[in-house]
Amino acid sequence: MLMVVTLAGSACSSSPPPDTRPLGDVTAQPQECGLISRQAIARAIGLDDFLASGSRPGERFDRCIVSKPQSDEPGAELSISFDDPSALSLDELESTKQHDRGVDLPTGLGPGYTAQYEGKKGLSTYAYAWTPDARRRLSIYITPGAPGRDHRADAIEFVRQLKPILLTPSK
Repeated sequence: MLMVVTLAGSACSSSPPPDTRPLGDVTAQPQECGLISRQAIARAIGLDDFLASGSRPGERFDRCIVSKPQSDEPGAELSISFDDPSALSLDELESTKQHDRGVDLPTGLGPGYTAQYEGKKGLSTYAYAWTPDARRRLSIYITPGAPGRDHRADAIEFVRQLKPILLTPSK
């Protein structure tokens, strides 16, 4: 009888605590889409099993779309895109920031901002960073992300590490 109670008790145990570790090097190996660390993706979205599509190794990076495998729910869990040229003007970016109640990126990472919105899957977070002339733009969308993580901090960390690679002019 004691064994039955023990098994029943362990079946009702609480879920593991959220993963609050830093994302780490967001371009570490192994990579998805020729640039983005598989480990950083897994931490940000809370899934070890996912599908990533977009840019290929050796090609210029322009996107990485991460989704659940064999999901009935369409849409990405994580989307990272680099637009050169950006489809949005500086005025459009500022208008979107105001509309979405965006918060400026931390000092040294701007121009850009982060914002959150209620989507079909729950609270989603995004970050935009762009060059001073708004010609090139980096976009990070986390929808909705791993439970218990600071998704705004994750989006900012992706920007912090990818900005020098994607938004700094080539010499």
